[in-house]
Amino acid sequence: MSDTQRSVTVTVKSGKKYDDWWAVFRGANHEVYDDVSVFFGLERESVANLSLHELVSEASKLAQGTSLITRELGATVVPAPQPAAAGEDPWAAAQATTASAAQSAGAASALLEQVAACQTTDELKRLWATNQAAFADQAVMDAWKARGRAIKQAA
Repeated sequence: MSDTQRSVTVTVKSGKKYDDWWAVFRGANHEVYDDVSVFFGLERESVANLSLHELVSEASKLAQGTSLITRELGATVVPAPQPAAAGEDPWAAAQATTASAAQSAGAASALLEQVAACQTTDELKRLWATNQAAFADQAVMDAWKARGRAIKQAA
């Protein structure tokens, strides 16, 4: 930066306490504007109409809100999902996941019917032995246990 160019220094604090974190930005107005936007993960287009003062005000609210939620409520920051790589179709992946979940739900439903049809604890044990992986589904396990208790009480 040349001696004739004006610079600005902006400090964004996450709270009022001395040990709360702060971020300091220094440079020409447009540089500070870009640095604040990038630091807080704000899309340039979404803040394009804000003045530097308004952007810093919004960044301060974001910093203080995040700090408050993490400090007082014990929240953690969840990273944004990574964008799909070139050539990957996120919709196809989502549909495959949905189809897989639907198949799993169908298998669980069929197993729940088999659990309900069991008349003895030996039948329940055989069902468990042949379908152990399906019993990772808590609903299936709960139904199996409940049916076992019902059979024992009826005996």
